[in-house]
Amino acid sequence: LVALIRNLYRDIADNPESFGMQLKENKEYNPKNTDYTNSNISFTRVPNLLLALGVCGELQSDMTLAIPGEALELTGKELKITALPMLLGKLEDYGFEVSGLHKSVKKGDMLTVSHIDNRALTVAMKAMADALLELNKGKIRQSKNYFYMMHPGILENEKVKEPKLTVESIYHALDSQKGKIAAALHEAVANETKQALRMGGFMRNDWSCVYTGNKSKKVLMSLKVEQEEFSVKLNLSNIGKFVPVVKEQPEKIQEAIRTRGWECGHCNSGCTGGFAFEMDGQAYNKCRCSSFVFEELTMEDVASCRKLLAQELALGI
Repeated sequence: LVALIRNLYRDIADNPESFGMQLKENKEYNPKNTDYTNSNISFTRVPNLLLALGVCGELQSDMTLAIPGEALELTGKELKITALPMLLGKLEDYGFEVSGLHKSVKKGDMLTVSHIDNRALTVAMKAMADALLELNKGKIRQSKNYFYMMHPGILENEKVKEPKLTVESIYHALDSQKGKIAAALHEAVANETKQALRMGGFMRNDWSCVYTGNKSKKVLMSLKVEQEEFSVKLNLSNIGKFVPVVKEQPEKIQEAIRTRGWECGHCNSGCTGGFAFEMDGQAYNKCRCSSFVFEELTMEDVASCRKLLAQELALGI
C-alpha cells in the first residue's frame, strides 16, 4: 500500500494532466492564493479517493470492498473529489479491479473494488481508513495527514492513537542529499538533547524539529523543511566565548552569522535578550528569534555547524 501511494504521487508529479490536475502556473507560494488552494485540492483528490473507498466500503470474505454508489457519491462531494469515475478508472492502471462502474456514480449503484496482484491490499486500505476515522472521531474532513503518509503507526494499538513522529520523517521529506545533511546535523546533538518534531502540513511538506538541551532545557538547534527548502537554526547563546572558532569557518558561514537576522530589540515581553558577541571590531547583539539560520547547506557547511555546536555544548548547555 505504501509502494502504491509512492507510485501514484510520483506519476502525478510526472504527468499531472493524465490525472485531471489543475494545470495553472503558480509563481507565488501563498497558501491563501486561490490557485494554490485549488491546486492542492486537485492533488488530494487521489489519496482522498482511496480514503473514501475505505470509509464507504464493506469488506467481503473474498477481500473485495463492496461500495454503495450513493455513499461514495456523498463522501466524494464532502472530500471535493471531482471527476470521480475518471479517477476510479485510473486506479485500474495500478492493479485495482473496479466493477459496477458507469459514466457516473449514483444512488442504486454497487461497486466492488479489489486488487488483482495483492488481495490483502484492500484490507490494509480499509484498516487505514477506519483508523483515521476513529482518530478523527468520525469526522472525515479533519486532518488526513496520517492517511496521506500511510503511516503504519495508526494501526499499532488496539485503540487508535496519534503516532509519534521522529526526525526520520524529515529525512523522508527531503531529497537524498538533503536527507543526509539533516541526519548529520541530528547525529551531532542527538545524545545531548531532546527532540520535538512538528508537522505543519504533510501536503505542504512543512516540518520542523526542535532540539532542547538535556541539562539547560534551552533550545540548541532547529531543523526546518518547507516545500523543497531545508535550513538549520543554531542557538549559539555563548558565541561571544568562541569567536576565534567562528573566524576559522568558511566565509559563507561567517557572513550568515554577521548578516542574517536583526539586532535584538526585545521584540516581545518574554525575550531574554539577544546573542551578544564582537567580531572584526564590530559589536553584535543578534535577536535569538531570527539569527544564525543557514540555508542551501553543503556537507562542508555541516562540518562548520557541528564545530559551532560542539563549542556550545562544551560550555555546558
